[in-house]
Parts: sequence; C-alpha cells; structure tokens
Amino acid sequence: MGVKVRRKRNKLYLDIYVEGRRSWEALGLTVSNDPAVNKENMRLAEYARAKREQQIFSGRWGLQDKVRAKVTLYAYLEKMGDGRNRQKDRICKVLPHLEKYPSGKDIQLGQISSKWFVNFQSYLQKDCELSEQSAHSYAFAVRMALKQAVRENIITEDPSAGIKGITVPESDREFLQLAEFQKLAKVPIGGKLGAEVKRAFLFACYCALRISDLKTLKWADIEHTVTGAQIVKRQVKTKKRVVVPLHESAWALINDGAIHDRGAPVFSLIANSGTCGNKYLVSWGEKAGIPKRVTWHVARRTTPSLLHELGVDIYTIQKICGHTKISTTALYTSVSDQTLRTAIDTLPRLDMAEG
Repeated sequence: MGVKVRRKRNKLYLDIYVEGRRSWEALGLTVSNDPAVNKENMRLAEYARAKREQQIFSGRWGLQDKVRAKVTLYAYLEKMGDGRNRQKDRICKVLPHLEKYPSGKDIQLGQISSKWFVNFQSYLQKDCELSEQSAHSYAFAVRMALKQAVRENIITEDPSAGIKGITVPESDREFLQLAEFQKLAKVPIGGKLGAEVKRAFLFACYCALRISDLKTLKWADIEHTVTGAQIVKRQVKTKKRVVVPLHESAWALINDGAIHDRGAPVFSLIANSGTCGNKYLVSWGEKAGIPKRVTWHVARRTTPSLLHELGVDIYTIQKICGHTKISTTALYTSVSDQTLRTAIDTLPRLDMAEG
C-alpha cells in the first residue's frame, strides 16, 4: 500500500497503490517556471498525499478517519443533496428540520450515537407536525447519509443500524379493475394532446411504464421478434433494463402504419410537452365515472394488479415491472374483494350435527 506524488505533463497527481490496484487522482496543481510557486505546490501535494494515505489506512484497518469525521452531518447531507431537486428530494427536505433540532446543525459525523438518532426520529415524529410518511422519509435520509459515511470509511459503524424506523401505515394503492380499464377506453379526451395522453395511459396499463419512461420511449426501444413486438428499455428511475412483450392491443395503440425515425419519441406530444398531463387524466376519470383519482402511476399499478388477478406468478410480474426486489412487486399485486370471496368459497362446507 502506498501513495506517491507524481508529475505528468506539468500536472501533479497522486499515484495510489492498494491491494494490487493502482489509481490516479488529480490534485489540480501545476508545475510552473517559478521556483517559489513550485515549492508551495509541492508542499500542498505532500500534505494531500499524507492525508490520502491516512484515509486509506483508516479504512483498511477499520479506524475512523479523524479528519473527515469532523465534518458535520448537516454539511455532509448538503453535499449529498447537490444537484437534487430541493423541493422534492428527502435529502434536501430534511435539512430545515435538522437545522432546528438542538445541535442538529453542528453535530459531527463522528459524534453521532444511536441515542442521538433515536431522539432525532422522535423529534421528527412529535415536534415537527409531519405526517408519519414524511417523518419516516426524512429519518431515512439521515440513515442514507450514515450508511454512505461508513462506506466511505469516514466512520466505522452506522449508529442507526438496528434501530427500528418510524412505522408508516399501509397506504391505499389505487389501480384499475378490468371493468374500469375497459370503461376508460371507451371515453374520449379532447384535443390532440388529450388523445395522446389517453393512448399513452392505456399503453402504460399494458406495460407498467412510468410517465418518465413514456416520455423517453423511442421507436428504437421497440423491437420486433418472431414472437411479436417488445419493449427493450433502460428505466429512467432505476436504470434497470427491462424487456416487456407488447400485447397486440398495446401495439395497436402506437402502430400507425408509418415508418418512424428510430430516435423519434413514440409519444412525441407528451415528450415535448412541459406538463405531465395528469390534469387530463383526472378529468378523464371523472368523466368516465371512475371513483378513483386517475394518474400515471395508477396505470403502472394496474399492470401488476391485473396480471396477478389473472393468475400470473409474482416473479414474472417482477420482471415485467423491472422491480429489483420481490417485496416491491408484492406491494402492487393487490387482490380484489371478489378474488378474496372466491378464495374463501373454495373451503369445504361444514355439516354439523345438531346439539
């Protein structure tokens, strides 16, 4: 194991060799013709070399990096939140609550204990006027930060490990019954964009696609095989590659008989629209008399729910939806009241003698 300062094309780098693997890290320092500048740059490079070697040594032997462990949790979360949506991402949304919590903005990563995390969870639940879902989400953001700090060898143990999270009541996951799906198909939505929103929604019900995947779906993602058309696409949210065979009705929704540029979007109006089109879906559902708030995610939930109702096994449904965990698929494979009734009715009748 070793870290050395190397010069390459008048740039200074760290040459890192650990467990048979070599890597290079740029220092952002340049060798010039000024001896005084070079002396200062070499001093900085040597300081960086010593610090980097200490970090590697600490991680290899399970020791806490005393320098980086002094970084505050608040600053660490802020850095994790760079480039994320500050209005929606849990990493960013927990920061105001952490700032108001006593010592929350100043506590260092190396100072966080299990007791501190338990008390912070309790604070989110009882003092912040948050829903249980939001409190759970913000506590989970801190868990994410602590786990990452362990992976980066900043701290040796995760103080949140083994601590029970905030319990969230099971939410109602809306999906369409087969009769509702067919009912919607018969009700039009006005306008060119509205008509495409309808086609895309029905298409998504057959393919379990998110709105982000519908917007980015290109003709190049549609393949034709001996068994028929299929989608081969990397999901926007999970980056997971999915292969979804297209039902003939799904293919009919997008097949206009024309030859399309492979790079062109399948749903061009939705792809180029600044809106996701949920307002069309909500009013469409009301017009069709569906007693549910119809949204894009209802379409994604409908696919696994209908497949499950029709007897498709959960592992096949997992592949179609692109879920990483089977437990995620289980959340979407709802069982209808009628299926529950049918299941109970399969039990044998009990003939009892009187007395």
